[in-house]
Amino acid sequence: MLTRPKVLMNQSSPPPSRGIAARIFPRVAVGALSTILVWGANCQTTKKSDFVAPPAAPYANSCSISEFRTLALTTHDAQERGDVLTHWLKTNSGACSTYQILLLSNNRSQWMGTADTAKVAGLFDQIIESKLKNDPQALKSMYGSEGAAAGGSKKKNESASTGSSSTESSGAAPPPGTVMLAAGAAPPAVAVGAAPAATAAQSINISLGASAPQVEDLSRKLPLDSEPKPVFPPERGRQLKNYFGKIRTEMIRNYFMENSSPGNCPEGLTFSKAAGCESRIAVAWKFGEALPPGAKTFPIAEPLLSKLSFYPGYQFVRVGTDILALEKDSGKVADAVLNLGKSS
Repeated sequence: MLTRPKVLMNQSSPPPSRGIAARIFPRVAVGALSTILVWGANCQTTKKSDFVAPPAAPYANSCSISEFRTLALTTHDAQERGDVLTHWLKTNSGACSTYQILLLSNNRSQWMGTADTAKVAGLFDQIIESKLKNDPQALKSMYGSEGAAAGGSKKKNESASTGSSSTESSGAAPPPGTVMLAAGAAPPAVAVGAAPAATAAQSINISLGASAPQVEDLSRKLPLDSEPKPVFPPERGRQLKNYFGKIRTEMIRNYFMENSSPGNCPEGLTFSKAAGCESRIAVAWKFGEALPPGAKTFPIAEPLLSKLSFYPGYQFVRVGTDILALEKDSGKVADAVLNLGKSS
Protein backbone atom coordinates (compact mmCIF):
# COMPACT_ATOMS: atom_id res chain seq x y z
CA MET A 1 0.00 0.00 0.00
CA LEU A 2 1.48 3.27 -1.08
CA THR A 3 1.42 6.16 1.37
CA ARG A 4 1.64 9.90 0.51
CA PRO A 5 4.76 11.47 1.93
CA LYS A 6 4.09 14.18 4.52
CA VAL A 7 5.48 17.55 3.78
CA LEU A 8 6.57 19.30 6.92
CA MET A 9 5.91 23.08 6.81
CA ASN A 10 8.04 25.40 8.90
CA GLN A 11 5.40 27.33 10.76
CA SER A 12 7.94 29.74 12.33
CA SER A 13 9.34 31.14 9.07
CA PRO A 14 8.27 34.82 8.69
CA PRO A 15 6.96 36.24 5.47
CA PRO A 16 9.61 37.79 3.24
CA SER A 17 8.39 41.39 3.90
CA ARG A 18 8.51 40.95 7.68
CA GLY A 19 12.09 39.74 7.53
CA ILE A 20 13.27 42.84 5.65
CA ALA A 21 11.65 45.16 8.23
CA ALA A 22 13.26 43.25 11.08
CA ARG A 23 16.68 43.77 9.51
CA ILE A 24 16.25 47.50 8.68
CA PHE A 25 14.54 48.74 11.89
CA PRO A 26 17.53 48.24 14.28
CA ARG A 27 19.81 50.16 11.91
CA VAL A 28 17.36 53.07 11.67
CA ALA A 29 16.94 53.15 15.44
CA VAL A 30 20.70 53.21 16.06
CA GLY A 31 21.18 56.02 13.50
CA ALA A 32 18.43 58.15 15.07
CA LEU A 33 19.85 57.64 18.57
CA SER A 34 23.33 58.70 17.39
CA THR A 35 21.91 61.85 15.82
CA ILE A 36 20.14 62.81 19.07
CA LEU A 37 23.29 62.23 21.15
CA VAL A 38 25.45 64.36 18.81
CA TRP A 39 22.86 67.18 18.81
CA GLY A 40 22.71 67.14 22.63
CA ALA A 41 26.49 67.29 22.91
CA ASN A 42 26.61 70.27 20.56
CA CYS A 43 23.97 72.08 22.62
CA GLN A 44 25.97 71.57 25.81
CA THR A 45 29.26 72.77 24.30
CA THR A 46 27.89 75.79 22.47
CA LYS A 47 29.90 78.82 23.50
CA LYS A 48 27.99 81.53 25.29
CA SER A 49 27.68 84.57 23.10
CA ASP A 50 29.55 87.70 24.07
CA PHE A 51 27.74 90.53 25.81
CA VAL A 52 25.60 92.59 23.49
CA ALA A 53 24.99 96.14 24.61
CA PRO A 54 21.35 96.78 25.47
CA PRO A 55 19.40 99.07 23.19
CA ALA A 56 19.48 102.75 23.90
CA ALA A 57 17.26 103.74 26.84
CA PRO A 58 14.30 106.06 26.28
CA TYR A 59 16.25 108.82 28.02
CA ALA A 60 19.67 108.15 26.49
CA ASN A 61 22.15 111.03 26.73
CA SER A 62 20.61 112.21 30.00
CA CYS A 63 22.70 111.80 33.14
CA SER A 64 20.59 110.09 35.82
CA ILE A 65 22.56 109.02 38.88
CA SER A 66 19.64 106.98 40.18
CA GLU A 67 19.52 105.06 36.88
CA PHE A 68 23.23 104.20 37.15
CA ARG A 69 22.80 103.06 40.75
CA THR A 70 19.69 100.99 39.93
CA LEU A 71 21.50 99.21 37.08
CA ALA A 72 24.45 98.50 39.39
CA LEU A 73 22.35 97.11 42.24
CA THR A 74 19.98 95.01 40.11
CA THR A 75 22.50 93.35 37.77
CA HIS A 76 23.75 90.35 39.77
CA ASP A 77 26.41 88.91 37.44
CA ALA A 78 29.63 90.87 37.93
CA GLN A 79 30.79 90.57 34.30
CA GLU A 80 27.40 91.62 32.96
CA ARG A 81 27.18 94.44 35.52
CA GLY A 82 30.54 95.83 34.39
CA ASP A 83 29.52 95.63 30.71
CA VAL A 84 26.14 97.30 31.30
CA LEU A 85 27.59 100.18 33.34
CA THR A 86 30.49 100.67 30.92
CA HIS A 87 27.95 100.97 28.10
CA TRP A 88 25.92 103.42 30.21
CA LEU A 89 28.98 105.60 30.84
CA LYS A 90 29.98 105.69 27.17
CA THR A 91 26.41 106.59 26.18
CA ASN A 92 25.50 109.15 28.86
CA SER A 93 28.73 110.65 30.21
CA GLY A 94 28.55 113.47 27.66
CA ALA A 95 25.36 114.73 29.35
CA CYS A 96 26.88 114.54 32.86
CA SER A 97 28.42 117.53 34.57
CA THR A 98 31.85 117.21 36.17
CA TYR A 99 30.17 117.19 39.57
CA GLN A 100 27.90 114.28 38.57
CA ILE A 101 30.79 112.21 37.20
CA LEU A 102 32.78 112.78 40.40
CA LEU A 103 29.75 111.73 42.44
CA LEU A 104 29.43 108.51 40.40
CA SER A 105 33.16 107.83 40.66
CA ASN A 106 33.17 108.30 44.45
CA ASN A 107 30.32 105.79 44.87
CA ARG A 108 31.27 103.23 42.23
CA SER A 109 33.07 100.82 44.59
CA GLN A 110 29.99 100.63 46.81
CA TRP A 111 27.49 100.26 43.95
CA MET A 112 29.51 98.18 41.47
CA GLY A 113 31.22 95.79 43.91
CA THR A 114 33.55 93.35 42.16
CA ALA A 115 32.69 94.90 38.79
CA ASP A 116 34.71 98.00 39.77
CA THR A 117 37.87 97.01 37.92
CA ALA A 118 40.94 98.96 36.89
CA LYS A 119 39.44 99.23 33.41
CA VAL A 120 36.33 100.93 34.82
CA ALA A 121 38.49 103.26 36.93
CA GLY A 122 40.46 104.17 33.82
CA LEU A 123 37.24 104.96 31.96
CA PHE A 124 36.17 107.32 34.76
CA ASP A 125 39.59 109.02 34.68
CA GLN A 126 39.32 109.41 30.91
CA ILE A 127 35.87 111.05 31.22
CA ILE A 128 37.02 113.39 34.01
CA GLU A 129 40.13 114.40 32.07
CA SER A 130 37.95 115.14 29.05
CA LYS A 131 35.76 117.47 31.11
CA LEU A 132 38.77 119.17 32.74
CA LYS A 133 40.79 119.61 29.55
CA ASN A 134 40.36 123.41 29.70
CA ASP A 135 41.35 123.58 33.38
CA PRO A 136 45.05 122.66 33.77
CA GLN A 137 44.99 123.57 37.46
CA ALA A 138 42.22 121.05 38.14
CA LEU A 139 44.08 118.37 36.16
CA LYS A 140 47.18 118.87 38.30
CA SER A 141 45.12 118.61 41.47
CA MET A 142 43.41 115.47 40.14
CA TYR A 143 46.68 113.51 40.13
CA GLY A 144 48.12 115.09 43.28
CA SER A 145 51.21 116.79 41.83
CA GLU A 146 49.85 120.29 42.37
CA GLY A 147 49.06 119.66 46.02
CA ALA A 148 52.51 118.20 46.61
CA ALA A 149 54.25 121.16 44.99
CA ALA A 150 52.12 123.61 46.96
CA GLY A 151 53.05 121.93 50.23
CA GLY A 152 56.74 122.06 49.36
CA SER A 153 56.49 125.74 48.42
CA LYS A 154 54.82 126.56 51.75
CA LYS A 155 57.60 124.86 53.70
CA LYS A 156 60.28 126.70 51.70
CA ASN A 157 58.59 130.06 52.28
CA GLU A 158 58.45 129.40 56.03
CA SER A 159 62.13 128.52 55.99
CA ALA A 160 62.99 131.69 54.06
CA SER A 161 61.05 133.90 56.51
CA THR A 162 63.26 132.76 59.42
CA GLY A 163 66.35 133.92 57.51
CA SER A 164 67.81 130.48 56.93
CA SER A 165 67.93 128.56 53.69
CA SER A 166 67.34 124.84 53.33
CA THR A 167 71.02 124.22 52.71
CA GLU A 168 72.04 126.22 55.81
CA SER A 169 69.62 124.33 58.06
CA SER A 170 70.96 120.99 56.87
CA GLY A 171 74.55 122.10 57.27
CA ALA A 172 75.56 120.80 53.84
CA ALA A 173 75.76 122.43 50.44
CA PRO A 174 73.87 120.87 47.55
CA PRO A 175 75.90 118.74 45.12
CA PRO A 176 77.47 120.56 42.17
CA GLY A 177 75.05 121.05 39.33
CA THR A 178 71.91 120.65 41.54
CA VAL A 179 69.12 123.06 40.69
CA MET A 180 66.66 123.88 43.49
CA LEU A 181 63.29 124.38 41.77
CA ALA A 182 60.55 126.09 43.77
CA ALA A 183 56.90 125.11 43.28
CA GLY A 184 55.37 126.86 40.31
CA ALA A 185 58.78 127.90 38.86
CA ALA A 186 59.64 126.94 35.32
CA PRO A 187 62.52 124.45 34.86
CA PRO A 188 65.81 125.91 33.61
CA ALA A 189 65.81 126.52 29.89
CA VAL A 190 68.17 124.41 27.83
CA ALA A 191 69.61 125.98 24.70
CA VAL A 192 68.88 124.21 21.46
CA GLY A 193 71.89 122.25 20.34
CA ALA A 194 73.48 122.08 23.78
CA ALA A 195 75.52 119.02 24.56
CA PRO A 196 73.52 116.25 26.27
CA ALA A 197 76.23 115.85 28.91
CA ALA A 198 75.63 119.39 30.17
CA THR A 199 71.96 118.77 30.86
CA ALA A 200 72.53 115.30 32.28
CA ALA A 201 74.87 116.75 34.89
CA GLN A 202 72.01 118.75 36.41
CA SER A 203 69.32 117.26 38.64
CA ILE A 204 66.09 118.86 39.75
CA ASN A 205 65.20 118.63 43.44
CA ILE A 206 61.47 119.14 44.06
CA SER A 207 60.06 118.83 47.55
CA LEU A 208 57.06 116.50 47.72
CA GLY A 209 56.11 117.28 51.32
CA ALA A 210 52.42 117.97 50.74
CA SER A 211 50.25 118.73 53.73
CA ALA A 212 46.90 116.95 54.02
CA PRO A 213 43.90 119.11 53.04
CA GLN A 214 41.98 120.50 55.97
CA VAL A 215 38.77 118.57 56.63
CA GLU A 216 35.74 120.82 56.83
CA ASP A 217 33.70 120.60 60.02
CA LEU A 218 30.27 119.38 58.91
CA SER A 219 28.92 119.29 62.46
CA ARG A 220 28.61 123.06 62.79
CA LYS A 221 25.07 124.34 62.57
CA LEU A 222 24.98 127.80 61.00
CA PRO A 223 27.33 129.09 58.26
CA LEU A 224 30.51 130.88 59.26
CA ASP A 225 30.54 134.68 59.22
CA SER A 226 33.38 134.56 56.71
CA GLU A 227 31.40 132.32 54.35
CA PRO A 228 30.20 134.22 51.26
CA LYS A 229 26.45 134.55 50.99
CA PRO A 230 24.63 133.36 47.88
CA VAL A 231 23.50 135.89 45.31
CA PHE A 232 19.76 135.95 44.62
CA PRO A 233 17.85 137.67 41.80
CA PRO A 234 16.99 141.29 42.70
CA GLU A 235 13.24 140.59 42.54
CA ARG A 236 13.58 138.16 45.47
CA GLY A 237 14.81 140.87 47.81
CA ARG A 238 17.41 140.43 50.52
CA GLN A 239 17.58 137.26 52.60
CA LEU A 240 16.78 137.67 56.29
CA LYS A 241 19.19 134.97 57.51
CA ASN A 242 21.97 132.92 55.93
CA TYR A 243 20.53 129.67 57.31
CA PHE A 244 21.43 127.01 54.76
CA GLY A 245 24.97 128.03 53.83
CA LYS A 246 27.10 126.02 51.42
CA ILE A 247 27.04 122.81 53.50
CA ARG A 248 23.27 122.36 53.56
CA THR A 249 22.93 123.67 50.01
CA GLU A 250 25.24 120.79 49.04
CA MET A 251 23.09 118.36 51.04
CA ILE A 252 19.98 119.53 49.18
CA ARG A 253 21.69 119.24 45.80
CA ASN A 254 22.95 115.71 46.53
CA TYR A 255 19.57 114.55 47.80
CA PHE A 256 17.63 115.65 44.72
CA MET A 257 20.33 114.42 42.33
CA GLU A 258 20.13 110.94 43.87
CA ASN A 259 16.34 110.81 44.15
CA SER A 260 15.27 112.46 40.91
CA SER A 261 15.40 110.91 37.47
CA PRO A 262 13.51 111.04 34.16
CA GLY A 263 9.94 110.08 34.96
CA ASN A 264 10.60 110.32 38.71
CA CYS A 265 10.57 114.04 39.53
CA PRO A 266 9.29 115.40 42.86
CA GLU A 267 5.58 116.13 43.07
CA GLY A 268 4.47 119.10 40.98
CA LEU A 269 7.58 119.04 38.73
CA THR A 270 8.05 117.75 35.20
CA PHE A 271 11.17 116.47 33.45
CA SER A 272 12.83 118.07 30.46
CA LYS A 273 16.13 117.08 28.87
CA ALA A 274 17.35 120.67 28.92
CA ALA A 275 16.68 121.53 32.59
CA GLY A 276 15.87 118.24 34.33
CA CYS A 277 13.07 118.45 36.89
CA GLU A 278 11.47 121.88 36.57
CA SER A 279 8.33 123.76 37.54
CA ARG A 280 5.97 125.20 34.96
CA ILE A 281 4.39 127.62 37.46
CA ALA A 282 6.53 130.46 38.82
CA VAL A 283 5.72 131.71 42.35
CA ALA A 284 6.68 135.33 43.07
CA TRP A 285 7.80 134.88 46.69
CA LYS A 286 10.09 137.47 48.32
CA PHE A 287 12.39 137.51 51.33
CA GLY A 288 10.83 139.13 54.39
CA GLU A 289 7.29 138.44 53.18
CA ALA A 290 4.83 135.59 53.64
CA LEU A 291 4.10 133.39 50.66
CA PRO A 292 1.56 134.77 48.19
CA PRO A 293 -2.05 133.59 48.74
CA GLY A 294 -2.75 130.37 46.89
CA ALA A 295 0.92 129.45 46.47
CA LYS A 296 1.21 125.67 46.21
CA THR A 297 3.71 124.24 48.72
CA PHE A 298 5.11 120.71 49.04
CA PRO A 299 6.62 119.05 52.12
CA ILE A 300 10.30 118.19 52.45
CA ALA A 301 11.09 114.46 52.60
CA GLU A 302 11.99 113.28 56.09
CA PRO A 303 15.58 112.14 55.31
CA LEU A 304 16.40 115.64 54.08
CA LEU A 305 14.26 117.48 56.63
CA SER A 306 16.18 115.92 59.52
CA LYS A 307 19.37 117.49 58.16
CA LEU A 308 17.82 120.95 57.76
CA SER A 309 15.58 121.47 60.80
CA PHE A 310 18.29 121.76 63.45
CA TYR A 311 16.87 125.10 64.67
CA PRO A 312 13.27 125.05 65.98
CA GLY A 313 12.41 128.57 64.87
CA TYR A 314 11.99 127.66 61.18
CA GLN A 315 9.87 125.39 59.03
CA PHE A 316 10.73 124.18 55.54
CA VAL A 317 8.67 123.80 52.38
CA ARG A 318 9.27 123.41 48.67
CA VAL A 319 7.69 125.90 46.27
CA GLY A 320 8.28 124.78 42.70
CA THR A 321 12.00 123.98 42.60
CA ASP A 322 12.92 126.30 45.49
CA ILE A 323 13.51 125.15 49.09
CA LEU A 324 12.39 127.84 51.55
CA ALA A 325 13.07 128.39 55.25
CA LEU A 326 10.04 130.17 56.79
CA GLU A 327 9.90 131.83 60.18
CA LYS A 328 7.44 129.80 62.24
CA ASP A 329 5.96 132.84 64.00
CA SER A 330 5.47 135.15 61.02
CA GLY A 331 5.62 132.80 58.01
CA LYS A 332 8.11 135.15 56.32
CA VAL A 333 10.69 133.74 53.91
CA ALA A 334 14.06 133.94 55.69
CA ASP A 335 16.38 131.94 53.42
CA ALA A 336 16.15 129.85 50.25
CA VAL A 337 17.97 127.37 48.02
CA LEU A 338 17.02 127.88 44.39
CA ASN A 339 16.38 125.25 41.71
CA LEU A 340 16.80 122.22 44.03
CA GLY A 341 20.32 123.36 44.87
CA LYS A 342 21.53 123.35 41.25
CA SER A 343 21.93 127.13 41.42
CA SER A 344 21.68 129.38 44.46
